[in-house]
Amino acid sequence: MPVQKNTDKLVTTSTNLLPFIESLPDAVVIVNTDHKIVLVNSCAEEMFGYPADALEGSDLQMIIPELHRGGHRQSVNNYFQMPYARPMSAEKRFSGVRADGTEVPVDIMINIITLDGVSAAMALVRDVTYQRDLEDRLTLESLTDEMTGFYNRKYFKTQLEAQFSGFIRSGLPTSVIMLDYDYFKTINDQYGHAAGDLVLIDAAKMIQEELRPLDVGCRVGGEEFAIILPNTKLQDAVRFAERIRQRIEHLEFRLEDIAFHATITVGVASFSSADKSYDSLMKRADKALYAGKSTGRNCVISQDSLPSPSWTN
Repeated sequence: MPVQKNTDKLVTTSTNLLPFIESLPDAVVIVNTDHKIVLVNSCAEEMFGYPADALEGSDLQMIIPELHRGGHRQSVNNYFQMPYARPMSAEKRFSGVRADGTEVPVDIMINIITLDGVSAAMALVRDVTYQRDLEDRLTLESLTDEMTGFYNRKYFKTQLEAQFSGFIRSGLPTSVIMLDYDYFKTINDQYGHAAGDLVLIDAAKMIQEELRPLDVGCRVGGEEFAIILPNTKLQDAVRFAERIRQRIEHLEFRLEDIAFHATITVGVASFSSADKSYDSLMKRADKALYAGKSTGRNCVISQDSLPSPSWTN
């Protein structure tokens, strides 16, 4: 294997390196080729919750989340064999684990140095909790409906595609409920748009109470909603949809001194062996919904009620 030259290599001893790493604003962890921590600064002590004498001489694994320890050890070995400049924010997300077992999201910059005559890796470790929280919040906001808190149409399609892939691999059932409010324009015209917003918000809260942690509630249009029910057969999804329909029918909406009611029409569909993509399921659920609209509204229609050609559309 050719030897890679590293002109950034720092030749020093632990005695004269300590004042330098103590002056840095980030945690510094220096590790030898045996995965032993040989030197840390006080920022590292604070970040990981260990005193320096507990860290130094210990295996690096003590500050690596258990789930990633095996792969991380191999990555360290690979790095020593073929060092390369790894600036911060250049690769995937990393986390460290504190003495109390909690994880801290970090970013890492690594360089090879020669410490006391032997090669070592010097990692600058930065706590990026605030940045990660901000990124996650912005991502969530881009995928959710501000009014109801449900996911948006983009997220719905992404999740339904993932469920279809799972169905192809495992055959586990997935069902989808499409629901639309009946005569929603009439509610807005009669009571005002604030009343229409109230219906969407209050009903969404009620629906959320019925969802399991693995279910995905989405607002896919103005007054149109979709619910993905993983590992749920068609008949179970129909029963769930009927429960939702009845709860909304009996839910009283109050706006100041006005009380009123609303109803929904629901279409239900499940993946079948004939499906070539998740789009087939969406089309069946939509057709079931509009079949319910044309037969009087305030009802639940499943794909079993559709003409057989619809299964292959």
